Amino acid sequence: MLFLIYWELNEETDALARLQAAEKLTAAELFPPQNVEVIRFDASPDLWGVTIVEANDVESIANVINSWRIACPGIFKSTKISPARPVQEAMASAAEMIKKLS
Repeated sequence: MLFLIYWELNEETDALARLQAAEKLTAAELFPPQNVEVIRFDASPDLWGVTIVEANDVESIANVINSWRIACPGIFKSTKISPARPVQEAMASAAEMIKKLS
């Protein structure tokens, strides 16, 4: 299943702490996470970004964010995680419902 993760970094967490967290997670083989395929991991210059992943269970998805929180407490200002699908699939599904209800 595809998941979209939106995140905002906390400006009060310095860049060195974030880099050290990334190194720690990589060394511990926690990022990229097990049982999760990272499709995109993008950041903006304004300290927010999106991660698109594929996983089969909620625990694996929770571990994506929680590993960063544990490695660098306070790293995020906010996060949002949701299952996702291509817009074309959502439109086709909505069209089918409209057809059945018309």
